[in-house]
Amino acid sequence: MVTTLFANAELVDEFGATTRKNVLCVDGVVTEISEPNTTPPKSVDQLIDVENCALLPGLHDHHVHLLAMAAAIAGCDVAAIDSPAEFDRIISSRSGPTPLRVTGYDEFRHGELDRYRLDRLSNNAVVRVQHRSGLAWILSTSALDIFGESDAAGFERDVHGEPTGRLLRLDNEIAQRFGQMDLDLAPVLQRFHAVGITGVTDATFRLGDRAQLLRQAFTAGEIPNRLVLLGLDSKTDISDFAVHGPAKILIDEVREIDINQLAEEISYWHAQKRAVAIHAVSRVENVAAVTALQLAGVLPGDRIEHGSILCNDTDEFLAANDIAVVVQPTLVYERGDFYFESIENDDVPFAHRAASLRQSGIVVAAGSDAPVTDCDPWLAISTAQSRITRNGSTFRPEESVSAFTALQWYLANPLQLAGPIRKVERGAPADFCILNVPLAEMLSQPSAQKVRTTFVAGVEFPTSMRPAGPMS
Repeated sequence: MVTTLFANAELVDEFGATTRKNVLCVDGVVTEISEPNTTPPKSVDQLIDVENCALLPGLHDHHVHLLAMAAAIAGCDVAAIDSPAEFDRIISSRSGPTPLRVTGYDEFRHGELDRYRLDRLSNNAVVRVQHRSGLAWILSTSALDIFGESDAAGFERDVHGEPTGRLLRLDNEIAQRFGQMDLDLAPVLQRFHAVGITGVTDATFRLGDRAQLLRQAFTAGEIPNRLVLLGLDSKTDISDFAVHGPAKILIDEVREIDINQLAEEISYWHAQKRAVAIHAVSRVENVAAVTALQLAGVLPGDRIEHGSILCNDTDEFLAANDIAVVVQPTLVYERGDFYFESIENDDVPFAHRAASLRQSGIVVAAGSDAPVTDCDPWLAISTAQSRITRNGSTFRPEESVSAFTALQWYLANPLQLAGPIRKVERGAPADFCILNVPLAEMLSQPSAQKVRTTFVAGVEFPTSMRPAGPMS
């Protein structure tokens, strides 16, 4: 039995009020909260003085892609590249006899891309480039030779019937034909813990056999201890390292949307007593998601992933049924400058909503969609408050929310987004994000630099990277 006392800790309630307390933890669970001047038990093994700074529950990122994050770290990530010329230079310098995997490609910053441009840049090397959204790939001719021919709808051809190198929604086929990469998830875990995140929801669609990679990483202590998976069938036993969340459903406007079929898919999961998490980005996709939910009926825990263009005429239904919208505030920072050009005028009033969702009574939680955006929650919280883009413009400032409101999105219970936020209280796991400043100072100017340390099940990172067990 290991007993740890966190002394002089600033705790926060659901209203943002703070108090100074001592927090006693035994074997990774909070057992007692007392006044700071209370004499500590003689049996305390470790005394940690929080020095009147904030001790928060560990933050939870409600939408990430763990394997894609590891792949981005292992390969060539161009997400920070801001010009076509720099993109060209990176591809040319990195291409060679070893196949190159590129992530973070963005047509607005890097220019249009097909196999012919890749061939010129790489001198006909094997190169595959993943779109920043994770929904598409661009393959060089040599990479296409490995992939082979395909009759799949996402295998794009030009007017002459020749492959362009662009592949849409063919992740599983690419994995099968190129083989799984040897991925190191330890750097991903380190990144999460460095910013105060102790749990994540992996939203990868049709995770399938790739879940075994996550199991292996968990056993090695290389992924977050509190792991929720959306992309697996309910019958798949993951109790040794994770829990099932709502079932991931993917809507794609590029392909034909059958509302009745979508409603049937929702009903299938509901019949298994499992809520759904519907990927819906565009106006059409969000309308389809809500219409299908109206037809199928709602189960507690149903949620919309992204809701990037979400019309307000669906607000009443979403609010009345506690259907959460999992937003990505960092997209406003990272992509906001291009939204001015790319979002149609009629859609602008409904783009990346935040304040208006809350005003309508809709449940909101936040995720990074990493590696699509940085997983730093403090950047997301800052952006949710400021609505400032990378280049210093302001995108729809009327949707600004307070930093504390945005923080609460990361304190939501991942298995019950509509429920109360997680707090440091008796019986709660000793998963903590400890700041080196009081909460008010952090919220005045959110920054990951103000995160002092992270604890999981009462163990400080990186003292131990062994798993503490899946979320209960």
